[in-house]
Amino acid sequence: MEMTSRAIFTRSTLSAALMAGGLLISPPAGATEIGAYRGPGCDGREAMAPFEALIGRKVERTVDALNAESWHEMRRSIPWITKCWSDSGIALTLSVPMLPRDGSGTLREGAEGAYDRVFQDTARALVRNGLADATVRIGWEFNGNWMPWAASKDPENYKLYFRRIVETMRAIPGQNFLFEWCPNHGRHDMDPSEAYPGDDVVDIIGMDVYAEEWNDPKADPVERFRSYVDQPFGLKWHRDFARVHGKPISYPEWGVGDKPGGNGVGDDPAFIAGMADWFAETKPLYQSYWDVHASDYNARMSDFQFPAAAEMFQRRFGAAAVHSGN
Repeated sequence: MEMTSRAIFTRSTLSAALMAGGLLISPPAGATEIGAYRGPGCDGREAMAPFEALIGRKVERTVDALNAESWHEMRRSIPWITKCWSDSGIALTLSVPMLPRDGSGTLREGAEGAYDRVFQDTARALVRNGLADATVRIGWEFNGNWMPWAASKDPENYKLYFRRIVETMRAIPGQNFLFEWCPNHGRHDMDPSEAYPGDDVVDIIGMDVYAEEWNDPKADPVERFRSYVDQPFGLKWHRDFARVHGKPISYPEWGVGDKPGGNGVGDDPAFIAGMADWFAETKPLYQSYWDVHASDYNARMSDFQFPAAAEMFQRRFGAAAVHSGN
């Protein structure tokens, strides 16, 4: 996509700053970590530079995931993912599937221990590769129907299986993992709280949030963001639910852009500004932007295909924002 001259200038300016050492910027103590997903494993690590150029500083976290196509692919991806991030200096949130997409498994079987070996291998690989303090995000976006571990099909076994995975991984010597429970924004197929596995096995309560419009494509962007905050099982619900349970919050995936079928909102700086304000108010442990062109949602911003949103992102999350405290 053709960039505006302003976007080209901004990118070249940031790249020059990076080369001059502009990444050596430390956020205030206790500040929300900024992260990004740029692709799996070593591919994602090697592709992180454009996002860091966008913000003018190093990312502090990445969110990656084991391959969920089959049990075989899942197990193959364990050593690759963990080795790729082992010496990166970037904190890792590892998204761990509960079941593969090929249909070869059930929540009940998982709850009964049929797949314990997969999670033992994952824990051992994390510890072996110096990632014993990783955050482990189990069975994310479970309240929708697009994941093979959709909890609406069997919420009781979802909870039991989640608990079993945590207990299995905690049993590995040397681990110091944090475990994250993470619904998708909104109700979708169920009230997410019906699949909450318990405070003793959850350390962080996350939420994935993407800018989508299912009712009125001409809706005012500011009003649309308010609906993300106020709707049932939206941002306020997430904050309040975590407070009740005494847990910190996070946003492992969020993004603005285009979605197949036309339900994305495109170049929407109001969404970026709204999320930045929300992070400033709620102070999550971390937030990680979905900076990729995926088949189900294109939120890639580092190539300036959404120039107004990218400019807002720079303003609110870039190096200057770190110094100003915004």
